[in-house]
Amino acid sequence: MTAGSIWQQVEFGSYAADLPVWLDLADSVGGPVLELGAGAGRVSVHLAGRGHEVIALERDNELTEELEHTAERIRAPVTALTADLTAPGEITLPQPPALVVGPLHVIQVLDTEARCRLLTWLLDAMAPAGTLALTVVDEENLLSAGASASRILPDMREVDGRVYSSEPLWVLVGDDTLSVRRVREEVSVDGAIDRNIHDELLYRLSPARLEAEATVAGFEVAGRRAVDSGPREADSIVVLLEKPR
Repeated sequence: MTAGSIWQQVEFGSYAADLPVWLDLADSVGGPVLELGAGAGRVSVHLAGRGHEVIALERDNELTEELEHTAERIRAPVTALTADLTAPGEITLPQPPALVVGPLHVIQVLDTEARCRLLTWLLDAMAPAGTLALTVVDEENLLSAGASASRILPDMREVDGRVYSSEPLWVLVGDDTLSVRRVREEVSVDGAIDRNIHDELLYRLSPARLEAEATVAGFEVAGRRAVDSGPREADSIVVLLEKPR
């Protein structure tokens, strides 16, 4: 496993609160599913394991290769592509997806200009009447979770005898961004400790603003779904959008 994959598994590998939403949408919509920011394949592998054909886009080439190996090993119908969501015009899909999902706030990694560029490209790339489902942070819940982060146990995982932990410290709220700070710690087999600070930067984006941007791009608003993540994670809101027929 690569370092990026390990930390993805530590911090997100056990997160499953959103999986029923993606599976329900995939079962309802049918057709190929496109995942934005697939990482090591938490969502893609879950959907493919239940019979759905998945196209997975991931910026990190090492993660893409690992996802390919995972899909081959378990014989899951996943096509993994290395792709930069800030340059969607350079992405070529094997077929138009009927469902596009953006888990774990991947849409908030993009600034306003990049988001609008991606939305415009998705409208053209998707199948007619396709569904676009994008997750945004429930900010009220996130701030509450951040304020009590000291009471949240770190995410932990052992890989090849090494113990990895990631402990949330706080959430810094700016005018336009949210910065989530974690302490990442790796304990080697012989007990040596490597500790560093990791900041995750997200652009603030309300469901209403995302819906407005998507409407300008040509999508139709199709509702919202709440994701209750439990006491260890901030809750999320899935914004549902549809491409006109």
